[in-house]
Amino acid sequence: MSRRRGVLPKRVCPESSDERGQLVLVSGAIVVVALLSLLVVHAQLAPLGGTEPPPVEDVAEATEGAVEAVTADVDGQYGWPARASAVDDFESRLGTELVRIERAYTGGGGVSLSTNASVASGWADSNCPDGPARAFGPCVVDDGVVVQERAGETTFVAVAIDVVVATPETKTDLTLVVRPV
Repeated sequence: MSRRRGVLPKRVCPESSDERGQLVLVSGAIVVVALLSLLVVHAQLAPLGGTEPPPVEDVAEATEGAVEAVTADVDGQYGWPARASAVDDFESRLGTELVRIERAYTGGGGVSLSTNASVASGWADSNCPDGPARAFGPCVVDDGVVVQERAGETTFVAVAIDVVVATPETKTDLTLVVRPV
């Protein structure tokens, strides 16, 4: 190649291929760092989908369904003298169903379900008929479960259940009185 005065030789490639590869790697690393920092900021500011508590209505509906199902299995299976055994059987089956419901709602918080004896007693005092002209026997409350003697059998009349739906940020408490059909 001859050189003329004032004319620079024409370069075909401004940089070597090693330099270009390094430039691409550095550019890629910068993009990755920028995206990771955006992801971290988003995760800190935006609530995750699992932190929302389940709708209380869904938990209540599932609980009422569990009481209905357990009542259908146990109602009429025990005579009135065996009512303690009837309630034990009912509570055992209901406990299994309540645990299943609690486990179904473990997202960003949780659900706790338990029977409430004092609410059940208040409900029985207000809603069970009494007096000499009543058609059924007296109501008896056993650990949140209201039973009544009907035609010599133990009949499940109501169950009081405390529902707690909680996340790290919120807590909702309510008590359901479920009357099986």
